[in-house]
Parts: sequence; structure tokens; C-alpha cells
Amino acid sequence: MSLFKRETRQWTPEPFVPPFPGTGIGGGSPTIDSALRVSAVWACVRLVADTVSMMELHAYTMRNGVRVPIDDPKLIVSPASGTTINDWVYMLVASMMLRGNAFGRIVQRDSLLYPTQIELVNPDSVRIRQDQNTGQLTFSINGTDIGSDQVFHLPAYRLPGLRVGLSPIKYAALSINREAAIQQFAYGYFVDAPHPQAVITSDQPIDDTQARTLKDRIMARIIGREPLILGAGTKYEALSVSPEESQFLATQKLGVAEIARIYGVPPEMIAAEAGNSMTYANVEQRSIDFLTYSIQPWLTRIEAALSALMPGGKHVRFDPSVLLRTDIETTMKATAIGIASKQMLPDEARALRDVAPLTDAQKSELSLVPLDVSPTGLPKALTPATDEGAPA
Repeated sequence: MSLFKRETRQWTPEPFVPPFPGTGIGGGSPTIDSALRVSAVWACVRLVADTVSMMELHAYTMRNGVRVPIDDPKLIVSPASGTTINDWVYMLVASMMLRGNAFGRIVQRDSLLYPTQIELVNPDSVRIRQDQNTGQLTFSINGTDIGSDQVFHLPAYRLPGLRVGLSPIKYAALSINREAAIQQFAYGYFVDAPHPQAVITSDQPIDDTQARTLKDRIMARIIGREPLILGAGTKYEALSVSPEESQFLATQKLGVAEIARIYGVPPEMIAAEAGNSMTYANVEQRSIDFLTYSIQPWLTRIEAALSALMPGGKHVRFDPSVLLRTDIETTMKATAIGIASKQMLPDEARALRDVAPLTDAQKSELSLVPLDVSPTGLPKALTPATDEGAPA
């Protein structure tokens, strides 16, 4: 009999969906669950998950150092029964952003035992136990033990020594709980605040009966939005919110911006104040920054996880061009430079705009059109001119 008892650790997630609509905000102490009802959190999750899920996902292989497209495997064509790849990716990203982990059951494999279908499961239904001596993981889904070789697990933010990921919500619970507490204060202030909404004064003596009658008449007029007529010497004064009490409005904006930063989302993209101006001229650059700093980390995680489930040499890549689409003038200039510099064929440029290749008749007609190309690769008609009229 061993003198040492094996130690196991179990990971238990927080509830994925709040059990009661009123818990936390407007009733009870703010918790991590109540933070899920903060609109900024859902706005960040929706923005990132929607953006990633709308990108096309394709399979490739490397030949002579060049990435070559291949037929998409079933895993990314139909990853789960009755689920499109777009919905599947959305659920994958949402699970990681809200729980720090995405889980799925491998339900189908090909002849080489590579997964072809993975049914994603609610992270809250998963329990993980790790033997500290062997490091072996045991998964339990809805109370049923599942072998680790039958489970697809994709963690988001991991710390050294941990096999599970941390969600941004859990990592920054203090900041988000403050936001929920602010909303709770706002709810209580306007619904059940223990202070009067107005003060009625008079320069004449008023007994209790007269005061009650006057109050009832004023309340009847206010509720019905009728004109208010007071007797001689009576004055109605509505109480305004003091600067100290209204400070929560500014704090609310700060809270939303903090949540956006936690998720790596530009605040202005979820209708929060960013503290700077955004003009039309830098909208394209904002999309590039959003792709680079907010979306690319999630793309890299998913690409690496799915590529690990494919035979050697094959891998998957997202197509981020949906975020890089520009206006028609910029597109035409870019393709003109590509064609003039012989880095792109005309039919390749047309394919980028979903236009059919040129027919022989069209090529014959275009050969008759003179095209004077400037050193920049642009037709001179598109090249800006200097004050002297020469191409810039």
C-alpha cells in the first residue's frame, strides 16, 4: 500500500448562462454572472465571434515552399451535424471568450482516424480532473466520463502549470463587477431611490390635511402631464441630481471602455467613447489594426488547433480579406499596379472582384485600346499630376 495519496485537481466553470434574469443587476450583489448581462461584454463577444465566423476557412498544403490550396476536408465543410462551419466557429470563439475554453466530442473519424466531425458542447457541462502524478486528464461531460482522446479542447488564455484556459471575464472580474455594481446603483437610483423627486414650499401655514391634498393634486397633474396650477404662495421645485450623484454616468463610460480593452476591442467599435477622433481617412487603417491586434490571436489559436487534427503537411487558414476590402478606386489602382508590374494577371485581378475571366473577344478589343503606363505602374490617367502637369 502506498504511503502517498495521489492528488487530483478538478476544474469547474462558472454557469455559462445566468440562471435568473434579475440576478446581480437590480437585485442582489454583482457577480461574474451578472457581468454577462453587461451590454459591453456581449458587444465584444458578438463583434469578435461574428468577425471570425464570417471569414472563409480553407485547407492548404506546402509544395516547394509554396502554400497550395487543396480540397477542404469534411471537418471544415460540415464540422458537426446540422451545423455550418460559420456557426461552429462562432460557438467556438464565444465559448473561449466567455469561459476561456471550448470543448467538443469527436464523433466521427476517417479511415486514418483523423477527426471529421466534432460536436461542440456547453463548457459548463464539462468537468476536468488532472492527476498530479501522471498529468493525465479525465473529462466528464454531463456527468459521463469521456476519454481524453475523444475530446477536442481549445483553451484561450493559459497560465504556466494550468491545462485549462482563463476567460477574460474571470481574469478581470474586479473591473467587470464594478461595472455591474454601477448599473445596480443606477437601477436603484431611478427606481427605488429613498429621496423625494421634488419639494413643494409655501409662504403660508399648511397643515397635514392641506399638504396631503396639495400633493395629491400635483401628482395627478404630473402623471397626466396636465398643466400645473398652484395657489398663491406655493412653489414647486424639482430636485436635480448633484454632481457627485451623477458621477456614475461618467464612470459607466469608463467601465465600457475598460471592458473593451479587456477583450482587445477598440472602444468606438462597440459605441463606447475612445477619447480620440475617427475620421474617414483612417477607417481602413482601423480595420487593419482590428484584424492585427483583436482578431488575429483568435485566428491563430483556431488554425493551430484544427491543423493539428489533419494529416501531416496539411493545414487550415482563414481568409481575412473580408476585413481588408477597400473602395473601388483603391482596388482598381492596386490591381493596375499589380498587372503593370507583372505580379498579377488580368484574370487574377478580375477574380478578386468576382468577375468572370476575359473572353477571347474581350481580349481582342482591349488589345486595340492604347494604354500609356507611368513608371508607378498606374495608367497616366490615374496618376496624380504635379503643378507643372508632369506625373507625380
